[in-house]
Amino acid sequence: METKGLESFVNLTRIAKNAACCAILGVCVVGSAALAANPLTTDFYSADAAALVHNDSLFIFAGHDEQGPQGNNNKAFIMNDWHVLVTDDMEHYHDYGAVLSVKTFKWANASAFAGHCEYRNGKFYWYVAVHHGTIKENGSEGFAIGVAVADHPSGPWKDAIGQALITDNTPNDVKLNIDPAIFYDGDDIWMYWGSWNAGRRVKLKENMIELAGTPEDIKIKDFFEAPWMHYFRGNYYFSYASGYPSTTNYSMAPSINGPWTQKGVINDKMDNSETNHQAIFKYLGHWYFMYHGANSPGGWTYRRSVNIDYLYYDRDGNIQKIKHTNGVDPVDNALVEAGGYRMVVSHSNLALEDSDGIVVQQTVDENNESQLWVLERSEKARYYTLQNFKTKQYYCPSKTLLDTVATKSTLCEIRIENASKEKGYFLFADYDSDYLADVLNISKDVGMPLITWVRTGTDNQKIKLVKAELPKIEPPPVGFEHAQVSAGALPARFATYDGAARVIRLAKTVDWAVLDLNGVVVHRGYGHEINAKNMRPGAYFVRSGTLNAKVMVR
Repeated sequence: METKGLESFVNLTRIAKNAACCAILGVCVVGSAALAANPLTTDFYSADAAALVHNDSLFIFAGHDEQGPQGNNNKAFIMNDWHVLVTDDMEHYHDYGAVLSVKTFKWANASAFAGHCEYRNGKFYWYVAVHHGTIKENGSEGFAIGVAVADHPSGPWKDAIGQALITDNTPNDVKLNIDPAIFYDGDDIWMYWGSWNAGRRVKLKENMIELAGTPEDIKIKDFFEAPWMHYFRGNYYFSYASGYPSTTNYSMAPSINGPWTQKGVINDKMDNSETNHQAIFKYLGHWYFMYHGANSPGGWTYRRSVNIDYLYYDRDGNIQKIKHTNGVDPVDNALVEAGGYRMVVSHSNLALEDSDGIVVQQTVDENNESQLWVLERSEKARYYTLQNFKTKQYYCPSKTLLDTVATKSTLCEIRIENASKEKGYFLFADYDSDYLADVLNISKDVGMPLITWVRTGTDNQKIKLVKAELPKIEPPPVGFEHAQVSAGALPARFATYDGAARVIRLAKTVDWAVLDLNGVVVHRGYGHEINAKNMRPGAYFVRSGTLNAKVMVR
């Protein structure tokens, strides 16, 4: 088994017993597991963390503060290595340990400062700032940026090029070459870095270990250090530490080249910690803000700890001020099982039903079949269809804000992500834009409709999917309902089954649907043949419009 499969062991039921992992995998997992809360771990002091989402796991690449207790003789950062943590549920974090150190780079001699890891070309590339052993210009601290490479975040890591990528000798560098951050923009790979109010960016070659140009000024007026770039809803977001002691600020632009509009502070100065260093990322339907503070026992400016809180945008795409909490909600990133469900809104405990083509919340009624929904998985990961059991209409939200969520006869797919293990799921109308189902006005009144709104994280946007047994229904009559056949309609025996080819043949090219005996749509398409090779043996109904035929698949 490849080591990249180890991330599937990150929750406690899968990583608590290292010996069992050794026996099963032939590979031993080192490190420890920690439960979620802010800070993420108190096993070591952590800082300057970067995030990477890969194969549905979240990897955290963190620096390691080793300074002693607060005192006049301890006013310096002591950092010699970096740790990697991983989670798949935002609750249990597995620490692979100090997998990379300054000693990995033979040309470096100290200071394992902030880094950023990205996946490309089947490899992981970790860009880190360290003191160069020989290159140091007058007035600088002699920092350089190196690149380590590995097949998996847990390592083993090695120096990718045997020398620094950025040094004090690089044209148009800055006096403090620290805080590298990588961003992909189409086919372009950019690296950002800098400090002491001077920031730079440069394109990297596809091999990730060579510069493709000369460093450029980032041209952000209030920049101090800690650059981070991300893209959302048509805008580029450049976040950074501003001033010292630092806040986290951000600017927005319609292009990666600007023009940049300064938007202000999103994370205030931290208590007892002079630095601010952020990572912004999306994972399992949530946007997160990762930062460090001094909130571990014994923490202070040189003994920091990594935290994660939610990040939200308003309807115009502006980032809202970060609210510090004790930690984010655990999530379940497993795919939702196909089957029957009753959808219950977390804040009101009312069920969602199809009411004349509009999805509204109503008192739970076990006998109300319009409150039953049939969920099917799409071929596209994490996308699903929701069909109302009674009306046979599909849950089809609008991508327009404030529009009511309607049901339609035509099949449509939605993205569903777990919002909280306890409180349910997000039903996204537009995943990329962060638009989802929201009970209007956070109302608990019956009859209140679902609308499309921006993700705010409130409980009126969290839907519990409660397993429900679907009632047995009378099967439709064999053959067509002849009273509804009009001129030009299909012949009465329009569907036959070819057992040798395992194909259902239709007499005419039509829109068709295959239903099981409960009336649940199994397949849907257009044509004159239906491939039955993946269908289980048994009875099915083929429907076109109001016409039905029973077919026995053997």
